[in-house]
Amino acid sequence: MSTRVHLSLALLAGALSACGAESVVREEPPLVAAQQPPEGSHSLALQPPGGDGFLNLFNGQNLDGWTIMGDPQGWSVQDGIIRSEGLRQFFRSHWRGDWLRFNESQSDFILRLDWKVSGDGNSGVYIRAAEEGRPWETGYEIQISNQPRDDLHCTCSLYGYAAVDPRPDESADTWHTFEIHARGPRITVFSDGIKCAELDQSESEIAREKPLTGFVGIQDAHAGEGSYVEYRNIRLKLLE
Repeated sequence: MSTRVHLSLALLAGALSACGAESVVREEPPLVAAQQPPEGSHSLALQPPGGDGFLNLFNGQNLDGWTIMGDPQGWSVQDGIIRSEGLRQFFRSHWRGDWLRFNESQSDFILRLDWKVSGDGNSGVYIRAAEEGRPWETGYEIQISNQPRDDLHCTCSLYGYAAVDPRPDESADTWHTFEIHARGPRITVFSDGIKCAELDQSESEIAREKPLTGFVGIQDAHAGEGSYVEYRNIRLKLLE
């Protein structure tokens, strides 16, 4: 069964389940962690597509449709936002969310999402990642950071594979938007409406053998205690 058919069949069930879902509330203090979905769960958090053909991968209430690849206490959901906070000293041994993986793999698509990161922040968006292993190695990481970094490892770069040109706005504590196009071997990344990075992996010695299908994911706050990253409006359009 194709990914498009699989997703289409899941729309109605996912929308109905989202109507009765309860929000996971983050309190200060303490942080109320996002709950890990039951093992084997495929309760997709998709909404029916609008006129633009995009599907909502995040229902704004909980992490239905996603798998937490680290500690659930590293993630929270509130007011339509997914949030990860950097390591806290008291919980230093286990407050690491690692990454969230959407449950269905994709091949060709356009992914749109909004993100906000703290000063000196570090996170990223994964595409075409494998179910296990390091997603920035098995697939690609579109970097999110405002740390001092070169053009091959800064915000909007295909981390280690394609440098940015031009350099995007990396302002902290501000909502930004990524639009990521993946069609066959070609990947193009827009930040706040500006094309900043592009790769044709068929022409890349180091990326040529990477798979053309895999999982979408988001990375936790990866810059240590006091840092955070937030995500919202995670939407995906399948391409023919």
